[in-house]
Amino acid sequence: MNLLIILLNRGINLLKYPIAIVFALLTFELFHVLYEILEIIYHHQRFYQSLFHGVGAYFVLWIVVFKNSNGKWFLTIEHELTHTLFALLTFHKIVDFKATDSFGGHMQFSGVGGGNWLITIAPYFFPTFSMIIIGFIYLAQSQYYPILITLLGYSIVYHIHSTYMETSSQQPDIEEVGLTFSLLFLPAANLFALIGILSAIPNDRVDFMKISEHLYSYAVLHFLNLLDFAKELIGSNFNIFLSNF
Repeated sequence: MNLLIILLNRGINLLKYPIAIVFALLTFELFHVLYEILEIIYHHQRFYQSLFHGVGAYFVLWIVVFKNSNGKWFLTIEHELTHTLFALLTFHKIVDFKATDSFGGHMQFSGVGGGNWLITIAPYFFPTFSMIIIGFIYLAQSQYYPILITLLGYSIVYHIHSTYMETSSQQPDIEEVGLTFSLLFLPAANLFALIGILSAIPNDRVDFMKISEHLYSYAVLHFLNLLDFAKELIGSNFNIFLSNF
């Protein structure tokens, strides 16, 4: 198991910047896809009525609840839960978990390999509560959809707002993974997460598989173009090197 964790961490860390570059190249297309989804939602407002109720509920509850210390505790615990989730997904054992309303929180894991950047950066792009609600939606009977879709709408705005509040160049997590990496990866990662949530709503007007195939093809195309550029760059530099002899 220790060898597996070491290899997994090394693999994830090795792919850090290649993934960031691919995501950065996808940013504009992800904006375009999200815009098209929002346009579909706008033209089918009656179907998405429960989602709008959840969005409105968040703004009301933010004024009433989330500006006080209880709200800060809720933000902290969701942040640390996301760290915890990605630590568990990469086979690390959680040894400490703490969330407070005044002094922040922390999550500590054990295991060889020193962890990976996904554990560190996960709270800044992964909508944990939204994904949990999506899971309940697929498990629940259809009569509970309106309540769950309302909660989903609430969780989406919560994720956008909390991510905005938490993300800054002074954040220890951002400093650990690097500001350059964060600027390359996080905008597209958040767009991708929002697209995933909105297109995963059952029986909606958004075709999840079609969007996935489109983004996959677009990413592969850009990656292949990037490889061709790298080959040309290396080849031209190698020719210049040979010409000096």
